[in-house]
Amino acid sequence: MGGRIQIHNLEKMRKITIYKDMNEPYLSALKQGLADTPEERFIRFFEEKAKFQRFMGINHEIKRQIIIKKVTWI
Repeated sequence: MGGRIQIHNLEKMRKITIYKDMNEPYLSALKQGLADTPEERFIRFFEEKAKFQRFMGINHEIKRQIIIKKVTWI
């Protein structure tokens, strides 16, 4: 069995989906998106973005500063 496996994290229960090829997860997500309302898609986008950032280790809690200094060549 050379299919891809995707795990859906539902509240406390996990569901494992086995796909036959790499195109099936895309089609599954497309069908789910078409069935959702625009509000549900909007919320899901930010949930998926947050999951991706946690998975990739992207931390947006770092404080950013702009420091303006007098240039040395003038």
